[in-house]
Amino acid sequence: MQRRSLWYRSVTRHVGLSLIVLMVLAPALDAEARRRRRRRARVKPPATATIEILSMTKGATIFIDDRNVGRVPLNKPVTVSPNQSHVVRLQKRGFTPYVETVRLKPGTSRELEADLVPSGGILQVICNVRRAQVLLDGKPIGRTPFDGDIPAGKHKLEVVAPGKQPQSRLVDLRAGNLMKVAFVLKAPPPPVVKKDNSVFGRWWFWTAVGAAVIGGATAAALASRDVQVSAPQPNLTLKLSPN
Repeated sequence: MQRRSLWYRSVTRHVGLSLIVLMVLAPALDAEARRRRRRRARVKPPATATIEILSMTKGATIFIDDRNVGRVPLNKPVTVSPNQSHVVRLQKRGFTPYVETVRLKPGTSRELEADLVPSGGILQVICNVRRAQVLLDGKPIGRTPFDGDIPAGKHKLEVVAPGKQPQSRLVDLRAGNLMKVAFVLKAPPPPVVKKDNSVFGRWWFWTAVGAAVIGGATAAALASRDVQVSAPQPNLTLKLSPN
């Protein structure tokens, strides 16, 4: 019983001391907690702004400050920093680019309607001969395989290569559209020898001429063998006169 009484008094003493310490430190702890809450209340999250792109030019690439943010259609706004200038650019092959600079206040949003205007077409030329020269309206524009932007309208397209027959065709390129053209260049045919239909082109004519020449030469040789050279005889006339 005496030991239990001593243990009880010891526990009671420690509990009492703990309560006294808590009562002394409680105001200080509460003040520190209030200061922390006030500091958190003063630190506000950074304000932002948003830009929403509305465009009917499907597939156009959207850039904000040269950063690719997606393609049309873009279904969500783009978050940007407020109080700063931002360059918005939309581009697509065959269309005139759209460029606009915007500056937004914190917590604001802006919608941009950016429909691109067609400016030309996309021409792709393939050929069975690599590095063949591609000409548009007589002017060289590149080599096969060719892929470039061409003004819309009707053009004469030609492909040439050394040792091959050139080929050309008329194309009607529409603005904003893609046109693919294939060429097959072939070697030129061998030269054609024109047949002579006159008498000089007949085989029998030249056969007869050859036979005549041979016969004449043979006759001349035989005649020269029988020729004899004789001296001329003097012509003497005897004339008698009467006495």
